[in-house]
Amino acid sequence: MSGPRPKQMSDETRSNTTENNAGKRPGGITGKGFVKGDPRINRKGRPRTFDQLRRLAISILSEPAKGADGQPIVIDGHIATNVEIVLRTAMRSPRFAQLLLEVAYGKVPDRLEVSGRDGAPIEVRAYDYYAAAAAIAARPDGDSPESSVD
Repeated sequence: MSGPRPKQMSDETRSNTTENNAGKRPGGITGKGFVKGDPRINRKGRPRTFDQLRRLAISILSEPAKGADGQPIVIDGHIATNVEIVLRTAMRSPRFAQLLLEVAYGKVPDRLEVSGRDGAPIEVRAYDYYAAAAAIAARPDGDSPESSVD
């Protein structure tokens, strides 16, 4: 047994229009939510590229490097840039030095040599699965007296 059915709401009372929201605060309970025309709404979605970040990084790395005293750092008679300081610092680590060289001149191709046991050529065997399946299917049943033990 079930109790009385709840009354069905009309389309007018289900609508989320301003007239039906009388007494509700714009922006939800806290008043900090989104309302129509709110400039915080990101209509274009998340940016798909990091072009702006890339431009900022290039801009910062292109600036003259400054020492602890705030004066430009001079190396070999020229004012060093931040990117030059980063690259020179990276040269102190063998792994970063390798990455730096690969960025500058390209990655050294990896040589992959495939061979058989003890350097012998690889032996490739072709197997006719259809013929093997047909031979198995042609064998007498294992329970029959005609089958032989291999």
